[in-house]
Amino acid sequence: MGTLLLIRHGQASYGEVDYDRLSARGMEQARALGRSLARGRPLDRVYAGPLRRQQETIAVATEAAAAVGVTLPAVETLPELAEYPAFEMLQHLVPKLVAEDPKFAQLTSAPTPRLLDQAFHAVLGRWSRDEWVVDGVERVGEFVGRVRTGLDRVLRAQASGARVAAITSAGPIGVAVGLTFGIPDERMVRTSIVIRNASITELVFRSQSFDWQPDQLSLVAFNVTGHLEGLVTER
Repeated sequence: MGTLLLIRHGQASYGEVDYDRLSARGMEQARALGRSLARGRPLDRVYAGPLRRQQETIAVATEAAAAVGVTLPAVETLPELAEYPAFEMLQHLVPKLVAEDPKFAQLTSAPTPRLLDQAFHAVLGRWSRDEWVVDGVERVGEFVGRVRTGLDRVLRAQASGARVAAITSAGPIGVAVGLTFGIPDERMVRTSIVIRNASITELVFRSQSFDWQPDQLSLVAFNVTGHLEGLVTER
């Protein structure tokens, strides 16, 4: 059996214009992650999504591991591990939300963090149920298919007993968990909402002739944050 560690990126710069970079807390989380990876069984390969926050997380973690004498494998970038198109969804669908639900009218005049958060979850829910569709914006089924393709590439490429890590985002981790249990796309996205920054989700898989059958993939641990040393965040 092989092991796949799915790791969410450290905390990004939520609420800032340049969101796609680690915050100071995110940097600390990435360093704690690196020290944790250095203590565990050696990794055979490391993958990361293409987003800046994903790449920064593994770069900082690699430096932290090196500081305690452990060299992590060179990172292999996998485009399929990018997050769902959250900003594109909000850009196109918040106006529709405001027009249809009076509860969100203040988004255009006096938005509050709580109202913005509620709007995001409302839009995400409609997108994940494939109720709202925007031309040129990835649909939920396309997102799930994309992530599945990337995970398939990773799992089929491993030798027997391999231990690999993939630094990605909450959405793809939700998809991986959902594929393990065969749940609908909407539930995969809902699962992703609770995944914390720099947490580790562990799957075991049959590395010979892998396919997406129940006896080929198992969830061992979900959303583990014990290595974060008091640095737990959810966004």
